Amino acid sequence: MFILNSRQAQARNAARGYFDRTQVALAATLPQGDAQDLIGNAAPVGLDAWRRIDTRGAMLQRDILAVYNRLARANTTPVDIGELMSFYPKMSDSGKLSVTMDGRMPGAGDQPVVTFDGTPVPVFASAATWGWRQNAVMMRGGGVSAADMVAGSQRVVLEALEDMAINGRASTNVAGKTIYGLLNFPDRTEAPTYGAFNLNGTTGANWMTAFSGLILALVGDNAFGRVTVFCNYADWTYAGLTDYAANYPGTIAQRMLSIANVAEIIPCGRVPANRLIGVNNIDSGEWGSVLSAMAPTTLPKARLNPHDEYGMWAMAASATQFRSDFSGRSHIAAITRT
Repeated sequence: MFILNSRQAQARNAARGYFDRTQVALAATLPQGDAQDLIGNAAPVGLDAWRRIDTRGAMLQRDILAVYNRLARANTTPVDIGELMSFYPKMSDSGKLSVTMDGRMPGAGDQPVVTFDGTPVPVFASAATWGWRQNAVMMRGGGVSAADMVAGSQRVVLEALEDMAINGRASTNVAGKTIYGLLNFPDRTEAPTYGAFNLNGTTGANWMTAFSGLILALVGDNAFGRVTVFCNYADWTYAGLTDYAANYPGTIAQRMLSIANVAEIIPCGRVPANRLIGVNNIDSGEWGSVLSAMAPTTLPKARLNPHDEYGMWAMAASATQFRSDFSGRSHIAAITRT
């Protein structure tokens, strides 16, 4: 699960605390007794309700953010909320070797050529609102809570983050720079197609052909190490239920996981069928980083009058930044069927 850092948590808690204090003050201006709630109401959300909202958000993250959360767990770079574009350097090869017996170091120094590439960091937000009378029903135990009201907005934001990690976000463009995903990053290695068959329904040997093509594509791009493989959820379910071969004591999934170059296989509902995506040495961070100005969270909308609508907004300020070296080599590869 992608959690807030200390700065982000402090900002979230301050916003929530301010909202609750203003609602307590607003409630004190309303009539008491039978006239209460006739012209509006005001109520703080409260610590227990905020915890339920955050718990629901965490459950949705575990359900939706298979790719995004794995990337974020491997490498996250905090960025300032005012940083609209985050740049990273690309360094050329440099350094001249000197081997002597006397220890002197002749020869000129060598300075690398440095270029920069950048990624915009947008804000994802979705608001949920409800009227003051509906809130009165909820306060009486109407079977619906604030956590239920904002869950849809939380899901919309999380689904956008997961889609960004896989397919990028071409509509976000700053000075010609956009956000790339694993499947459209220009410097990824697109391996030759593995054959005219669907992974969901084929043999264990064909699965081995597909995995071999993915791994060899990374090795051919000087990406040496163990690979994290993202695949379609339905494809992986088939692999987990089907024997690899008649004389092999295990399923296709078990055989793929036994490959020495494979570190882990993560099934994802949003990865297209028949697609395998490989990230080499994911925990090294050489592939790039998830840029985070604000981790996924839920904040209250201000209310000034008892009859104003209640509202919360789910939000995140983040982007995936996939990186390549000065020669255009990356630690990312993908493969699909013919």
